[in-house]
Amino acid sequence: MPPADIPSKNRVNRAGDTLRAFSELLSEGRVDEVREALEVLFAWRTSHGKPLQTATMGLRSRVQTEGCQVEVSQRLKRVPTIIDKLYREPGMNLARMADIGGCRAVLNSIDEVRRVEKRLCKKRPPKIYHDYIAEPKPSGYRGVHVISVYHERLIEVQLRTRVMHEWAFMVERVTGQIGTDVKSGRGPQAVRDWFQAVSEAMALEEQGLTVHETLATRVAQLRATAQPYLRAGRNQ
Repeated sequence: MPPADIPSKNRVNRAGDTLRAFSELLSEGRVDEVREALEVLFAWRTSHGKPLQTATMGLRSRVQTEGCQVEVSQRLKRVPTIIDKLYREPGMNLARMADIGGCRAVLNSIDEVRRVEKRLCKKRPPKIYHDYIAEPKPSGYRGVHVISVYHERLIEVQLRTRVMHEWAFMVERVTGQIGTDVKSGRGPQAVRDWFQAVSEAMALEEQGLTVHETLATRVAQLRATAQPYLRAGRNQ
């Protein structure tokens, strides 16, 4: 399938259903079905390139207008990650996956996040909005996700502070060490509990509040419990 041949959304959704059964189909020798589904996925992913560029340029403009000196980054979600998300969320249609294309600004403060967020939402009202600062994910993840339509594609814009980004970077690093996607709720419970407690402590510090002794003790205890898993990951 040439890149210019953008598949219909119905075809994209059928391809997503096929890829959920990737392993089973291969074991049954239905290689052609899998190959066709992958071709559709590659074409659909590629079609997010121009919308992503538009979203990234818009984000840079909003950031500059607010006088924030930060780097803005962008990425197309990797194909294995897309397929993994299809497995994890069986009720999701591939054509409605909102973060195939994503860009991010890492800002200096929550105030800057809110200012840029306000401009983004005013310029292009979001289709989906998640305020993980007001209500963090169970994992401890914090940030704001603004998902809007650009050239008929859903593109996710992430806004984080440097503190929030530091936490997410730690999770990504440990995910690489232990080979399990901790941010998606996988991996040893001890590791996930530790990261959640660390996020709580970092949020308090970022707001200029004191980390009370009970929380500090819990972070230390959870780290001790998680340490064997972290050490094992580094030794692999």
